[in-house]
Amino acid sequence: MGKLDGKVAVITGSGRGIGKSTAAILLKEGAKVMINDIDQSAIDEAIKELDAISKGNVAGVVGDITKMADAQKLMDETVAKFGKIDILVNNAGITRDAMVNKMTDAQWELVHAITLRATFNCTKAVAKYMLKEENKKVPPTTGSLGKVVNVSSLSGVLGNVGQFNYSTAKAGLIGFTKALAREWAPYRINVNAVAYGVIDTRLTAVKKEGEEIGLPKAMRDMMVAVHPWKRVATPEEAARAIVFLASSDSDVVNGYFIACAGGGNVY
Repeated sequence: MGKLDGKVAVITGSGRGIGKSTAAILLKEGAKVMINDIDQSAIDEAIKELDAISKGNVAGVVGDITKMADAQKLMDETVAKFGKIDILVNNAGITRDAMVNKMTDAQWELVHAITLRATFNCTKAVAKYMLKEENKKVPPTTGSLGKVVNVSSLSGVLGNVGQFNYSTAKAGLIGFTKALAREWAPYRINVNAVAYGVIDTRLTAVKKEGEEIGLPKAMRDMMVAVHPWKRVATPEEAARAIVFLASSDSDVVNGYFIACAGGGNVY
């Protein structure tokens, strides 16, 4: 038996990286999972890989969740497919790095839209399925009846040079988490966040010529050199913290963030 038998999870931005790795572990723990991405090809490839882990228990919805209609469609299709939603992982994110004096309005707005607007949209959209009045009447000894996990960053705690937009957006997610935890606690829903250091994803890979996503090689090499492990964490390692917060193991954790940096960027 898995820790999440019978649970249904929605994971945004899960066609690749941390989101896809989270989906894989949730499936292994017995959950049914709806993945989401703006890229149909990423969803198709992810489902092909994930379905091998747990046949029939994973599906995908393509959509731009910075738009409320697409966020609501994601939740509605999840319930139509799997009958309910127990877990929401707000994982979608992006970087558009630049020094503040050179940052464009488009760079600022895109990072905030995908980090904060999408999280707001998905949380609001899932509310009609997760906020049940009967949850308020369960015995005090009953555990959590739902989980929301927001993916933040240590950039939102410590700040980071060249990431003025990303740092402020990820800091906003921590405030969002604390406020929502207070609002949804009476419904027995836990709301927490993870704040990652450098994880080995396409956002932290060496930037290729002409691409906006990624890091300059010198910066990437420096991050590895100063880290106690002399390496960055894998998406699978990062995903385990999300799975902890999505499971009953964390029922007494509410309104907090877990810093996941392997000893790097200690604050």
